[in-house]
Amino acid sequence: MFKLPDHNDRAKTAAEARLAKLEKFKQAAPPSEEALAASKARAEKRAQKEAEAKAARAERARQQAEEKKMREAQREKAMEQARLESISREAAQKAARDARYAARKQRVK
Repeated sequence: MFKLPDHNDRAKTAAEARLAKLEKFKQAAPPSEEALAASKARAEKRAQKEAEAKAARAERARQQAEEKKMREAQREKAMEQARLESISREAAQKAARDARYAARKQRVK
């Protein structure tokens, strides 16, 4: 009859696998100078790319902040222009109303 492995069997198998992997690692030859140099070169290249990416992100952030500042200034300018046009329109309406009132007053006399 088939018996499923219990916890102790699975733990024992896992421990044996870890020991076998450790022994295999111990038996492996130490890395050569060329492999170490290549690994160091890859690490330096990666660090350089990360630094370039960081600088590019900082530049993009600066540009976005500058664009946001310009948009805000344009929005404020448009709001001020709209306010001045409103004041001008109200003044023109008031002048036209005053002219109508004055004309009516002249007709009544």
